[in-house]
Amino acid sequence: MRLIVAGGGTGGHLFPALSIARAVTALAPESQVLFVGTEQGIEARIVPQTEFPIRFITARGLRGTGFLNKLRGAVELPKGVLESIRILREFKPHVVLGVGGYASAPTLAAAILMRIPAAIQEQNSVMGTTNRILSRFVGRVFVAWEHTEPTPSPEKTILAGNPVRADLLHSTVPEIKDDRFHLLVFGGSQGARSINHAVAGNLDVLAAAPDRVAVMHQTGKAFVDEVRQMYEEAGIEADVRDFIDEMGAAYRWADLVVCRAGASSLAEITALGKPAVVVPYPYAIGDHQAKNAAVLEKQGAVRIVREENLKNGALMNEVRSLMNDRDALRAMAEKSRRAGRPNAAEVIARDLLKAERSGD
Repeated sequence: MRLIVAGGGTGGHLFPALSIARAVTALAPESQVLFVGTEQGIEARIVPQTEFPIRFITARGLRGTGFLNKLRGAVELPKGVLESIRILREFKPHVVLGVGGYASAPTLAAAILMRIPAAIQEQNSVMGTTNRILSRFVGRVFVAWEHTEPTPSPEKTILAGNPVRADLLHSTVPEIKDDRFHLLVFGGSQGARSINHAVAGNLDVLAAAPDRVAVMHQTGKAFVDEVRQMYEEAGIEADVRDFIDEMGAAYRWADLVVCRAGASSLAEITALGKPAVVVPYPYAIGDHQAKNAAVLEKQGAVRIVREENLKNGALMNEVRSLMNDRDALRAMAEKSRRAGRPNAAEVIARDLLKAERSGD
């Protein structure tokens, strides 16, 4: 099989795409996978470090940007489509998969014009602009949530879940645990200022019994020294890092996770059966983080604290409540596990391979 995976821009788009690509090559080792992205996206740095080649096209985001940027994007779109057509003619893919991000739209548009089978993978419960438009024209839509807005055609839709990196599911780092309460806090690769301050600024909640708790906290580079000092002053043992490399081991270590409600984070939490207190990013397009989290909150897998409630101590009050109620914590963990779809990448890969064999 020859597969093109188009898109990226952020880790939330790219890392699930890499999981799908690896699932395809694991199931069909003779397969060739080519990534198509932009030189400005995270894919330009990450993909060259993997086993997959990458080609670049001209593309930029249009939503939520200024007038001049939108104008440039509109002018550059035909160029990106022409560049994509050239790549598709050279690579001759059986299927083109768009995962969202700037490069997805021109590449999928080229595939549709050339009558090459095309599919999209939507990570959120609210479709991004590109996927919303192109879902009408592609042959397959892979969704992560049972209720996706707007609802794509049932005939072409597969509920697969969000692919999770294999290294998270099969971490080789030894798990070191004791009888303390283990709290894992992170806000994405760059950290999250408001979550950092909501946790570190309310450590009195944990300081009452410092010997009962251990914390691992990813802060981002800008806040690591400040947050580390706050834990030291509170007398709480904390492993404070700007970035956690071995997230699989960190998840396995944790009794409770505090994080944003990005699609990838929620997929990882549920795939590993971890309870979480989540703080949806309030400026996400379509408020999709809040909608993602609401699905899991309804199932009892997570508790939500809104951004506007961080300053009143609501986040750490939820942490304290769960720390003191291990039965509730275990119940959340079980419900999180039931909500998880750890085989999402394989489900998508098998369907792509089936499409390639059938010529659909």
